[in-house]
Amino acid sequence: MTDWYKIVTLYVCPSIGIVISTALYSAPAKSLAKALKRKSLGDLNPKPWAIMTGNCFGWLAYAYYTKNPFVLASNIPGLLVSFWLNAVQSSSLLDEESSQSITINVFTSQDILLLEVLSLWMIILVGVGWLGICNGKEKEVVGLLVNINLLFFYAAPLQTMSTVVKKKGSNSIHTLTMILNCLNAGFWGIYGLAINDIVIYGPNSIGLLLGIIQAILCCIYPKTSTNQIVSSTTGADNRPLLDNVYDDDQETEVEEEVELEVQEPESQVI
Repeated sequence: MTDWYKIVTLYVCPSIGIVISTALYSAPAKSLAKALKRKSLGDLNPKPWAIMTGNCFGWLAYAYYTKNPFVLASNIPGLLVSFWLNAVQSSSLLDEESSQSITINVFTSQDILLLEVLSLWMIILVGVGWLGICNGKEKEVVGLLVNINLLFFYAAPLQTMSTVVKKKGSNSIHTLTMILNCLNAGFWGIYGLAINDIVIYGPNSIGLLLGIIQAILCCIYPKTSTNQIVSSTTGADNRPLLDNVYDDDQETEVEEEVELEVQEPESQVI
């Protein structure tokens, strides 16, 4: 019984967590592809992707200091995906910002945010690893800082829950993503408890709690039958960090219908 318990908690749970976390990191790719097809980001909020890069970068450093292969394996795909998301989005944003400005910008706002996040982590790692200012507490310091970075990730679901309460509808919550987030946090939380690492089970416990609260809000405020289309000029993104792929499909279909209705009178004139 003890052997099975160790196998499940020490190997099975983190292995499943690697698969789920990779799927979650890759979730925004479809929404970005649609935004590129429309040649406009619309209400797609790319800023969390720069935070994602810093988050994965920090966890890789923590995996190095703790010699944890599961943490390492779960964040390598996330780091690669985040670089791709930021690179593709920056290329699109450069075209948008250049068209709205007379001068040509070398860096987009997304590039600047990404460089700031990476520079911060470079300074941290040089100070911790090379200068040795932590006196043997490298693991604890990196673990604390990566969890501070993670707090910015939690801003997205908190904003989403606030939107649900204000609008009395849970349309902004992507059900599948919410379930995957809960499962991911649960598996990693179990693994963190098994190895007695608060840096792992601490933030995942918070993530699981936020997921449960979102599930309760979905029950209290069911999704409405019609989804409101957010104008492309809207600056705030009230959706989850990992974009609602299902809602994006519906939004694209409605936009196409609106375009057809607008173009129909012209065809009659011709």
